[in-house]
Amino acid sequence: MNKAVIKNRLKVLAIIIPIILLNFIINIVSMKIGMIPILGLAGSMVIAILSGYFLSVWVVIITQLLTSMFYSAYIYYSIVNILCVILLTHYHKKGLLNKKLGMASYLVLNAVINSLVTFLIESGAGHTDPDLFEINPFYSFIGSLSISIFAKAFIIVFTSSIVFIFIDVLIALGIVRIIPQNVKDYFEKYAWLQKPVNSDELAKINNSETRKTRINNAFAVSLVMTCLTILVVVAYEASSLFVSQTKDEHRTLAVGISKMVASNIDGDWVEDYIKSEGKSREYKKIVAKLEKIRAISDDIEYIYVYKMMPDGCHVVFDLDTEAMAASKPGDIMEYSEAFVPYITDLLEGKEIEPVESNSFYGWLLSAYTPVYNSKGETTCYAGVDVSMKYLEKYTRDFMVRLLIMCSGIIIVVIITGLWTARYRVVYPVDSMVATARRFRYDSEEARKANVERMAELDIRTGDEIERLYNSFIQVTKDSVKSFGKMCQKSEYIEQMQSDLIIILADMVENRDESTGDHIRKTSMYTLIVMNQMRRMGIYSGILDDDYIDNVIKSAPLHDIGKIKIPDAILNKPGKLSPEEFEVMKKHSVYGKEIIDELIESLTEASYLEIAGDIALYHHERWDGTGYPEGLKGEEIPLSARIMAIADVFDALVSERVYKKAFSFEQAMDIIREESGTHFDPRIVRAFMAVEDEVRETAQKFHDR
Repeated sequence: MNKAVIKNRLKVLAIIIPIILLNFIINIVSMKIGMIPILGLAGSMVIAILSGYFLSVWVVIITQLLTSMFYSAYIYYSIVNILCVILLTHYHKKGLLNKKLGMASYLVLNAVINSLVTFLIESGAGHTDPDLFEINPFYSFIGSLSISIFAKAFIIVFTSSIVFIFIDVLIALGIVRIIPQNVKDYFEKYAWLQKPVNSDELAKINNSETRKTRINNAFAVSLVMTCLTILVVVAYEASSLFVSQTKDEHRTLAVGISKMVASNIDGDWVEDYIKSEGKSREYKKIVAKLEKIRAISDDIEYIYVYKMMPDGCHVVFDLDTEAMAASKPGDIMEYSEAFVPYITDLLEGKEIEPVESNSFYGWLLSAYTPVYNSKGETTCYAGVDVSMKYLEKYTRDFMVRLLIMCSGIIIVVIITGLWTARYRVVYPVDSMVATARRFRYDSEEARKANVERMAELDIRTGDEIERLYNSFIQVTKDSVKSFGKMCQKSEYIEQMQSDLIIILADMVENRDESTGDHIRKTSMYTLIVMNQMRRMGIYSGILDDDYIDNVIKSAPLHDIGKIKIPDAILNKPGKLSPEEFEVMKKHSVYGKEIIDELIESLTEASYLEIAGDIALYHHERWDGTGYPEGLKGEEIPLSARIMAIADVFDALVSERVYKKAFSFEQAMDIIREESGTHFDPRIVRAFMAVEDEVRETAQKFHDR
């Protein structure tokens, strides 16, 4: 990470710290005066608008932690504020906050989330904070409604949330408007470890189909699954630990109280207690002490003293409860099912471990402490039943609070992980891929531009990605150099091949004593007519730059088959006999065979395919009366149709051993007359349109 990135992030941090402190102060003041501490979200919303999800959720979580140092329950509401800034970021990016419906939906969503979380926490705890009524402007109306306390709390939190969050949003938007642009630039650039990518390029990167599975998505799935697994494990272990610890506390309470009860009972007087039927002064005095002991904890359900006998538990002392009247001294109680395994020990006066039971009397944890007489014999047991009925409720409340708190933390972890993956891996890699896909190699300037575009990314993650980027640049430079050299060699080889083929064509032409400069003139005529055809839109789907270039390169080879024609026929001064003409016509087939052999040995000369068509078919006629195959119309390759006009025209205006040259006008008239019979009418039309250029070219070769 270079100095510029560090400097920019320090500037962002210098702005965030005061905002966190401001949030914290507003929260504390709000809670001091009995208000819901929602106004402290305004600062977090400012960060959300300026920078997005990552910084804003961290501002929220740090604010929550600071506030919870003074109000511990506040940490449970982290998820509310985290979801609030996440939604705000989404709505701001979509431009929905500027629309009435968008703003209304944002406020309602947040109010619903806040109300549901508050309801879960408060209902789990079994109470609702009465201060909620006092801070709501609709208190007098809502308080008079004939609905449950939780319903009132839900409505009050809902309406309060809408009011305060709306105020927060207005404050945040107002602050953002007056923030200087350079400060906004700090937040726009702080995350980038490369040259920042604008929104259009970012959209292309995000929507690119470089991979079937994007790194970001795979990372998100694995992170979410990991966090959920951890959450489930933590929740299970924490709840198990909570239940175990709570039972231990109840067990300790039950044993301690039973010992206190036992210390108030005189083991030598057990029979007298029973005989007194609860009427003696001493008996009543002990009952009063036991009542005081029971008042120590609300969890103590029953206190009693039993003398264990084979026929059951003989009551010595028993206390009244709201739900059940006390048994009288001497009453016999059956052994409950939970104590059956311990009957022998009880009859023998041994100590037993606390027993957990769930019966008619409720879910109880019972502790029995032996009461000894002066001889050290167990005469009875002091029993204490601690109620466990609240344990399930406490566990549910604990789980709800734990899950809500952990959910907020997990959201922060997921957002942090995705943010890190996006800016340290996904964007740098996708930027390199997108840049590489735009590489061009068709010119030296384009190849140099490839390296420059890659260097402009300026990736500086300081890890393996940066090393990959630097290696990529070096490989690009090396490949550009190698490609340049390869292009030079390829051009050299191609030029050498073309030169050799031209030399071969010249050798063939030199055998024909009457065709001086024929191959050069026909090449020029084909170029002139093809350029005009493209201007006129004739066969525009075929006549691109590559096709025209290939035809020009192929034109000199149109009569290469004449190398196999005997000199006696090739240079005969008079008219050929029918037999001799049949031999002469074979030069087109011979030419195709020679070019096919060249294609096998010169694989890089792609234009030879067209050369083969020209050599074989340039004597075909539009009406199908030509040779060697009698093709007609567009069955004849376009290159051969173009060559036919150039070949015939040059033959007409040139002197041969068997004829004198025609005038330019005569030759043009003949070409025009044979349009639609010998020649393609559309090509003839283009040829006639460049008459002056054709005349100038013909004259230039004639003068030379």
